[in-house]
Amino acid sequence: MKHIKTALIGFGYRGKQLLRLLSTIESFEIVGIADIKGCGDSESPGTSFYQGEEAYKMMLDALHPDLIFITTPWHLHVMHATECMQRKCHVALEIKGGLCQDEYAPLQEISQQKGVKVFPLENTLFMREILAVKRMVDEGGMGEIVYMRGGYRHDLRHLLLDDNGVLGGRKGTESVWRSRFYSQHNADIYPTHGLGPLCMILGIGKRDHLAWLTSFASKAVGLRQHMSKDDTTPITLGDIISTQIETRGGTLISLTHDTTLPRPRSLDFEIQGSLGIWDGVNRRIYLEKMNTETWVADGAILSQYESREWQLWGKDALKHDSHHQGMDYIMLKSVAADILAGTQQPAEAMAGTHYPATLDDLALWTSVTLLSEISIREHRRVEFGNIGNIRNIGKNDLLI
Repeated sequence: MKHIKTALIGFGYRGKQLLRLLSTIESFEIVGIADIKGCGDSESPGTSFYQGEEAYKMMLDALHPDLIFITTPWHLHVMHATECMQRKCHVALEIKGGLCQDEYAPLQEISQQKGVKVFPLENTLFMREILAVKRMVDEGGMGEIVYMRGGYRHDLRHLLLDDNGVLGGRKGTESVWRSRFYSQHNADIYPTHGLGPLCMILGIGKRDHLAWLTSFASKAVGLRQHMSKDDTTPITLGDIISTQIETRGGTLISLTHDTTLPRPRSLDFEIQGSLGIWDGVNRRIYLEKMNTETWVADGAILSQYESREWQLWGKDALKHDSHHQGMDYIMLKSVAADILAGTQQPAEAMAGTHYPATLDDLALWTSVTLLSEISIREHRRVEFGNIGNIRNIGKNDLLI
């Protein structure tokens, strides 16, 4: 395989971002785009476009792509992925919060039957500093990991509210469907940005496993203070959702969901081990061997642990992906490397050809949404992997 025949389902804001980056990577041959609204030839000259709710099926049957990028609203992900995987297409799936118990079970079954992969598009896995810290931890530079912190802290009120202060009022945007979570649930509805990288660094699923979770919710005032007086929609999601996760190996992980209060964007990363601590927010580090209780900038130390991906593709990543500081580009190159592994593609084979996250990982990360809602509602600690035995929880408990 010289090129990967690639198509997109969903062509909103995120779909357009990915198309622009995919077009800079020779491995991807963009053959089709399907969207409920359609799109014009100017978006991608020479590409076939399909418009309508069911048009993506026509695209799949006509073009037989190798790989599909799915960037549609969250509640459509599994349905769209199922159709793709049944046709033996690999799927690159945008990330989200969990919607219901065993949500990804059908995809896990099809993946095994058809021999196709799902690539969770969690771009924070590919941040330059995250991959460097991972290598540092793998090589013992931080000692034994004791505490980790991360989160999604980003004021989204401009997205959730229209200019008149109406919740979900920005028609034709993700505001319409994403805002429903804020009026129907009280949970960490977007855990993967913070949790995914922490699980990768800690080796969750290999060296350790998530065991227990306890979540807390603050009161909700951030959205209401900007909402129109005529909009009486109830706000159920706390402004701050704080989740504490215990691993079987004794590591504590803190997650924060914080999207309706004024603050600059932050992923809130911190990694603390028996030999030192890394503060990802302020980009500083302290190691016990320094023999002085003083933080230092992390650049010089982390440069010693530069990942193979960034060594190989970093220059082009920063050139083409200034919006996300290169991590989207590295993510897409990693997808290509995994698919092309074993073919005559020496440049791709030089990097780690195994994508660092699987469908099983995505199922685990997104389960935090359901578990945190249970924990907050019932004021108790909840065990991972035991959702089916929890009282008063239906199979579609979080389905929107």
